[in-house]
Order: sequence, then C-alpha cells, then structure tokens
Amino acid sequence: MKNNFLKHFFIIGSGTFISMFIGFLTTPIITRIVSPVDYGQYSIFTMYSNIALMVLCIGLDQALVRYFYETKMESSQRALMYKCLKIPMIGTVIVTIIVLALAKLGVFIFELGFSVLSLLCVYTLVQIIYRFSQLLIRLQYKSKLYSLLGIIQKSVYVILALGLIHVGVISDSLSLEIATAVGAVVCLFISIWAEHKLWNPLKIQSGDCSVTQRELIQYAYPYVFTMGLTTLFQYIDKISLNYYCSYEQVGIYASTMTLVNIFAIIQNTFNTLWAPMAVEHYTKDKTDVFFYQSGNQIITVIMFFVGLSLIFLKDIFATLLGEKYRDAAYILPFLIFNPIMYTISETTVNGLVFMKKSKMQVVVSIGACMTNVIGNIILVPKFGCQGAAISTGLSYIVFFTLRTVLSNKYYYVDFKLKRFYLLTIVAVLYAFYNTFVKFNTRSIVGYFVCVTVLILLYKDTILFILKYIQDMVLNIVNNHK
Repeated sequence: MKNNFLKHFFIIGSGTFISMFIGFLTTPIITRIVSPVDYGQYSIFTMYSNIALMVLCIGLDQALVRYFYETKMESSQRALMYKCLKIPMIGTVIVTIIVLALAKLGVFIFELGFSVLSLLCVYTLVQIIYRFSQLLIRLQYKSKLYSLLGIIQKSVYVILALGLIHVGVISDSLSLEIATAVGAVVCLFISIWAEHKLWNPLKIQSGDCSVTQRELIQYAYPYVFTMGLTTLFQYIDKISLNYYCSYEQVGIYASTMTLVNIFAIIQNTFNTLWAPMAVEHYTKDKTDVFFYQSGNQIITVIMFFVGLSLIFLKDIFATLLGEKYRDAAYILPFLIFNPIMYTISETTVNGLVFMKKSKMQVVVSIGACMTNVIGNIILVPKFGCQGAAISTGLSYIVFFTLRTVLSNKYYYVDFKLKRFYLLTIVAVLYAFYNTFVKFNTRSIVGYFVCVTVLILLYKDTILFILKYIQDMVLNIVNNHK
C-alpha cells in the first residue's frame, strides 16, 4: 500500500512542482514591482473570495467526496454532483444580487469599491463551480489533468498580471485581481470540457442517485459552522493586521505566505490525493489501519524536513522578495506550521470522516479559532506580523491535536504521537529562535540538530522512502535501455 501511495504522490506532484516553480520564479518579480500596499489590497480581495467560497459551499463539496464512491455508475455520480452543486450555485447568485444592490444603494461601505466588489462576486461564482470540477477530477485520480490545470492557472495569472501591470492603465492591485479571476475562468472551461460527460446538463435526470438531498444536507450543514470558524481561524491574522496595523503590514505578511507556498508541491499534492484514496480504502476494508499509519509517517517526514529547511533558509528566501519585504524573514518561521499541521492532520482526521461525525469538526474549529483569536489580540499589538505568525503557528498545532484526538475516539489508529510531539517541540523552539534572530552559526547548528532528531525518530520511514526513490529511478533507467 505504501508503494501505491508514493506512486500516486510522485505522479501528481510533478505538475504541482511545475506550477510552484513558475510561482517561485515570478513572485520576486511581482513583489519588486508591486508595493506592499497594493499587494495587501490584493490579499484582502483573495481573502474575501476564499471566505465566500468556504461559506457558500455549505459543506456540500465535502459531501461529494464522502458519497462519491458509494455511487458506482457514471449517471449516478453526475446526479450526485448536481445535487451537491445546486444549493451553492443558487445561494451564490442570491447573495451576489443582494450585496451588489445594497452596495449600489450605499447601504454598505465597502473598502474594495463597487467595481472590485463586482469582480469579487463573479470570481466567487467561478470559484465555486471550479471547486466541484476539481473534485470530480481528484476523485477519479486523473492526476495529469489536475496537474495541468494548476500549471495553466498559474501561467495565465502570471502572464496577464505582468502584462496589465506593464500597461499601467489600472492599479497594480486590480491587475492582480483580474489576472487571478481570468486564470480561474480559463481553467473552469477546460475542466468542464474535459469532463463533459459528467457535466452534461441534458443527462441530469438519467441517473438515479440513492443519496437524497436531505441526507447530503444533514452530512454537510455542520460544515457551515466549521467552515465559518475555519475561515476566521485561517484569516484572523490578516484581519488583525489590517485592524491594528496597515495594508503595508498585510502586504508583507501576505508576501511571506508566497514563500510558505513552496509547500504547495507537497501540501496540494497530498491533499488532492489523500481524501479520495482514504475514503475509497475504507469502503473496501474497514479494518486495515496500516494504510493510514503509513500515509501519516511518510507525510510527517516530508513536511517537517521541508519546513525546517525553509526556516533555515529564511533570509535567502526573503531576499528574493526585495528590500521592501525584508521583514518577511522573521514572519516565515511560525507560518510553516500552517501547511505542516494541516497536511498531517488530513491523515489523522479519518475517524470523523468515515463515521460521518461532521459535527465534531465544529469543535475542532472552535478550539483552533479561539486559540488564534486570543493569540492575535495579545501578540499582534505588541509584535505586529511576527505576533500574527506565532499565533497562527501555535493555533495550527492545537488544530492538529483536536482533530487527531477526536477522530481516534471513533476510529482508532496508532499514529505514534509521542515521537510526533517531540519533533514538534523541537521545531517550535527552532522557529521561535529564528523569529527574532538573523541567520547565524546557532541557526546552522539548530537546523542540523532538528534534522538529526527527525532522522532518529523516523529512521524506518526515511529508509523506506529512500528505497522507493532508488527503485523508481532504477526502473526509469531500465525502461530507457
């Protein structure tokens, strides 16, 4: 099972790598020509869109993942998809009409302005449809198509953003916003065309989906609260910075997240692969927990190694953003716990997913959200961006803990948490030191200490990964002879 998992992981990861690499090359260019204020405004735009996406989907995207493999026929899967998409679509159209009408009448004061708000509404609608189209691709393990869409979206964004900024007819922030929206629209059309059989509206009635609308809503509605709290949890740092500080601070903070997004090659690949694979495995064999243990150990090693390396090289990466963003080096260390803890928790939350305990996800979100809110209130006024990063990092550790503990109550898997938390403590100490200190000899020593601890704790998993990579390379070489 480990072999199968790693095979899919590396296949899907190749496209994500290309997409990430494009972003890695172009982000320094964009941050050097775009001011922190404009980048902060763009960050607020994407934040609003992501919030709307999470809330308006009302958890029905999660319901699609949960019930997809219980519907074997293509026609039934089509019916299930339309059942899940219907309510978010209707809700988005209604909310868009109300918001734009109120904004036009001047009832609300929107800092984005009416034109940007209109773009935001359109972009959100596109995002929702695209969200479901991506899920269909993921659930069918069409890794090449999924990876290609990521590359196309990133390429369209970069080319159009740089072009619009160069022309200079509109503001830099609006240029970035338009480029983001157009990239999503292009990929939406491609994904629907590629999966036109499942998207054929003329055949909606041809499938008989045994899962009722009521059953889908019952599973999904707790996610309304979960997603709302999770959204607050994920964005309270930017909200706090915008309240206590300025767009400039938000821009610097957001630019740091682009460095953290180096994790995209791992986090997005794993999250894309894991959810459908775990659910499918559970439907076939409910007693085999080795698969979940293996996935947990592999992704723990990979995420911590990359995360620790990012902290070690923080000053180098921050330099790429330009002088205006030099403070990013002190923000990055604790932000790495966002992708680390979230990704690893995807392997430990299975019990809540399998047993349909979606209500317990609310408890997880409340705990993590309250931790982040309190942390930001205490730390942001005193430490600014660094305080926001520390609060976010620690709250994601709480997020992982709650997910794991609650999940194991319903479907127990021995994840060997003692060694995991020992490694986490070591990583937190290293991150804390690097949050307030420039690169020095102690940073080098600390990094090698952390890596040594990782190797000693997970030597069996590391040896397996290395052996698999070796075998894969030998296979490639032999096939070309």
